Amino acid sequence: MKRRDFISLAGALVLTACGGEAPGFRNTDLSSGQLFPRATLYDGQGRARSFEEFRGKAVIVFFGYTSCPDICPSALRKYASLLRTLRDRDAARVQVIFISVDPERDTPERTDTFAKWFHPDFLGLSGTEEQVAEVARQFKVVYGKKEIGGGMAYVIDHTAAAYVLDPTGQLRLMLAETAPLEPIIADLQSLLTAP
Repeated sequence: MKRRDFISLAGALVLTACGGEAPGFRNTDLSSGQLFPRATLYDGQGRARSFEEFRGKAVIVFFGYTSCPDICPSALRKYASLLRTLRDRDAARVQVIFISVDPERDTPERTDTFAKWFHPDFLGLSGTEEQVAEVARQFKVVYGKKEIGGGMAYVIDHTAAAYVLDPTGQLRLMLAETAPLEPIIADLQSLLTAP
């Protein structure tokens, strides 16, 4: 299966499982799942981090890996641009978290350094294969190794969407790889101003 086909299929499965767009949001609404994801992963200083510590913020979660040749750098550049576009007050209430699905190569330090290369406020997290798999399962993220020739040995096909937790920690949105900034900003502002 080609990489883009795999990613499109994974996205379609998520849409089928969670429903389409709701009238209140411009991106895919996942609110009906009533999911409050839990995780313990590690940052670049080796500290255990969890989603709970970001209560009060909208959290954009993206799964990828540091050797990713295209999708991950493009996504992180987009979310860095999003933070620069938001008003300072709103930007301070948005946290972008990059979670590596390649713990074999991506130490927490390497993952965090990679994320911060795109924006100093980004947080890169990694952990054991089991810890990463458990977090990915909660988001219904699909990923898998694909052997290739050359020095890299393998690449990882993975879901290209990002996910948004609201300030209470509930999973609310899926952001498609191709989602433009304007609707993302509108949805974030809705989440940040909700009672």
